[in-house]
Amino acid sequence: MTADVAREIARAYGDRPIYPEQILIDSPGHGARRFPGYPGPVLVLADENQGGCSWGVPLDGGQVLVGGGTRGTVPYARSVEDFITARRWDSQCVNSAFCVAAQAGALDETSLGYLRAHCTPSVTTDGWPGIRQYRFEYRDVRVLLWADADQCDWLISAATEGSLRGFTESLASLPSLRTARWADEA
Repeated sequence: MTADVAREIARAYGDRPIYPEQILIDSPGHGARRFPGYPGPVLVLADENQGGCSWGVPLDGGQVLVGGGTRGTVPYARSVEDFITARRWDSQCVNSAFCVAAQAGALDETSLGYLRAHCTPSVTTDGWPGIRQYRFEYRDVRVLLWADADQCDWLISAATEGSLRGFTESLASLPSLRTARWADEA
């Protein structure tokens, strides 16, 4: 990961990149930890924009962890490459001129099955901001799900207003979205 890539992927959510500009190792026994409970040292990649969590790579492995917040430390992405892919993907989704958001109840299997059947899945991540983040694509549409145990936030973006409207209308019958609260992000 270069400094330019670190800055690029941090912009998706306004996070603060640490590596490679600075080499910061979070280690057990050295005061307040960014990765509480993790048994070994972790190279810190970035800090969340509000200081609630951090991402890092254990010195003994290639997965990316997310630490802090209410979940302690959990695996976030299978690799640094998946971390970069997810952050770039998210940036394209959340920074689209045509984007809507919905706050719904827990993600159900029918809704998830619909997306799996009609869309192409992209990289998934765990631990922030939900228990699991799903990413799907359909033509020029991107669907980002922040799934927690009792709530799922849906962010849907598209290249055109017509694509966005058409896709969101196709979701109207999904159980997860029947009682969702929608907000226009555009």
